[in-house]
Amino acid sequence: MSTVVATRVRILVVEDDLDMQFLIRSILSADPRLECIAEAASTTEAIALTLEVGPALVILDHQIEGEVMGLQAAQLIKSVAPNTRIIFFTSQDLSFEASREPAIDLYLPKSDLKRLLAAAQQVMGLTPLA
Repeated sequence: MSTVVATRVRILVVEDDLDMQFLIRSILSADPRLECIAEAASTTEAIALTLEVGPALVILDHQIEGEVMGLQAAQLIKSVAPNTRIIFFTSQDLSFEASREPAIDLYLPKSDLKRLLAAAQQVMGLTPLA
């Protein structure tokens, strides 16, 4: 008997490293309720895709292409999509800065890559799969 997922959480991955994009998609694909619908490498592209595809969740790196880094991009994303949840996922230790930025819903260092799936489930209010 197959399980039908009525509503999938649409995810935009903002990451300019193609290998990391692949890893993020691979990890999140373990939960059929999550769907990576697009990738962006810059803030400009992230804003355009947010408006175009309406993600419920954005996985946002800090070191991205362009002049505007992820911490500032979070504010811009929330300004065009206030209900979108943002996981700030970066290799830099920006936990203090992230905790002071109201646009960021959850901070997760890339060194905790193994926690990405649980973090996405948590921020979206999903129970972990058995």
